[in-house]
Amino acid sequence: MRNTKHKLFHDKSLKCLHSDFDICGIVRNHFLGLCMRYKRRYGKGLSYTKMSAHLTKLKKLEKYKHWNIPYAWSLQNVVKRLAHSFGEMKTLGRGHPKFKSCKKHKGMTFDGGQALIEKVLDKQKNERNHPTYRIRLNRRWYRFALHRKIQGKITQVHVTRDALGDVYITLTEDFLEVKYEPKTGQAEGFDFGIKDAGKNFLTGSDGHRYTSPMFYKQNADDLAKAQKVYSRKVKGSKNQERCRKQVARIHKKTTNQRTDHHWKFAIDLCRQFDILFFEDLNLRGMKALFGKQVSDLAFGEFLQKLKHQSKKRSRSVLKIGRWTPTTKCCCVCGHKNKTLTLADRHWTCPRCHTHLDRDQNAALNILKEGVASFGLGVVRPIILLGKIVGCSVEATSPLLKSTNAFA
Repeated sequence: MRNTKHKLFHDKSLKCLHSDFDICGIVRNHFLGLCMRYKRRYGKGLSYTKMSAHLTKLKKLEKYKHWNIPYAWSLQNVVKRLAHSFGEMKTLGRGHPKFKSCKKHKGMTFDGGQALIEKVLDKQKNERNHPTYRIRLNRRWYRFALHRKIQGKITQVHVTRDALGDVYITLTEDFLEVKYEPKTGQAEGFDFGIKDAGKNFLTGSDGHRYTSPMFYKQNADDLAKAQKVYSRKVKGSKNQERCRKQVARIHKKTTNQRTDHHWKFAIDLCRQFDILFFEDLNLRGMKALFGKQVSDLAFGEFLQKLKHQSKKRSRSVLKIGRWTPTTKCCCVCGHKNKTLTLADRHWTCPRCHTHLDRDQNAALNILKEGVASFGLGVVRPIILLGKIVGCSVEATSPLLKSTNAFA
């Protein structure tokens, strides 16, 4: 499966699509309230089958006649997602779904057979780098620039809108995209850094440090000014709406910058290494300790993009256990330093007297544990010793010779 995202052109016809979004939001709130009342009375919620049958009956009434504007499959998908959210209350221990304004409803899904896509042959007013296509949604045509060729059959079309009013379509194709690249024969362990994350986002077991700009921190001053201006405006006025869009524009810029950096960084790592080891971290707990700095780095989102690129390029992204001691253990002799604190960036092992860098030592332990856990062989300590910062021993063999799996 391949997903490609395209932005619809700003036309007057987008007003009709926004009204369809509002209808989906109204339907969601209606069935959310119905499920909560049913659960209070009978002690259990409504199933998707019952909600779907009830939706069909409501659409036949004169009061809900306007619900027939979106395709029936889209409204059924809204009800299905709501039923799935109620199911996660038991399986994942989450709270029940919340009511949202219909103006904030951002998603609508169509089946692949309901969306007709064809190329626009008319002459355009301005020349574009990509050909112009149009898509038929809810019996109306909308134009967009096709920046990725359609390789397979379209199975699903997901339409979303953001806080600025821009509408995007995500085309899901029945096509597996594979990019063949030469094998490097290299495996690497990575330690996620928080203390000085702007300069040390990831530390590799070879000692290389990868940076990640703090995009939210860079745009914090502009965001604060825009929020102050927004708070002074009269509620419900056009000036307030204009300032609200300015705040949303800064948030969107920050998200785009972070997303672009993550994709490029993930591709670079996949080109350098065949196997990448990471530690399974409790990111929710780290947010409680370190605040918005963890959210600004978005390590979880980066791993998702890295896994996507690894599947496309025949690479492996593996995680070691969360409770594996990696920071306090010496990577040479295995001695555990129980007195190590977060402020200690360098320390000397009292058993083997090796001067260790905190982050690189953790990355080396992640590499050792990953190679051993997934049956890739054994990493020899003499090879690791040459990779430690401050150690005078030089490794005479590359990492390729340090594991039995790549020999």
